[in-house]
Amino acid sequence: MTVAEVESVGKQLAEYVINNLINKAKDKFVNINEVSDFLRKKLDDEYTSELGIAVKKALIEHEGLDFFREGDYILDDKFHYCTGNWLAPKGVHTNPVRVKFKRGWYAWQDTAEIDWDNLD
Repeated sequence: MTVAEVESVGKQLAEYVINNLINKAKDKFVNINEVSDFLRKKLDDEYTSELGIAVKKALIEHEGLDFFREGDYILDDKFHYCTGNWLAPKGVHTNPVRVKFKRGWYAWQDTAEIDWDNLD
């Protein structure tokens, strides 16, 4: 595939990821690294790292999503360092640390075990 074709397929798969991973995830909040695992499972032998990168890029740039970078966030007048890069539907969450705490996680926690088979 050409670079343009990979980018085009990446944008199409980004919509699939939004509908079948992000919108179905607990709290509609997903670590961007989970996208690669999800695509590997769904695409099997057709998955390539180039395609995974194109999908992540399309998700980061997607107008309907908020992208939270790893870094410092303020919650309850305290600074918390949030690890990982996170995706959520636009406007659903304003602070990734708040979502992690709501899940019972620590700010430094990247992800919990995911039951990939029950996302379908």
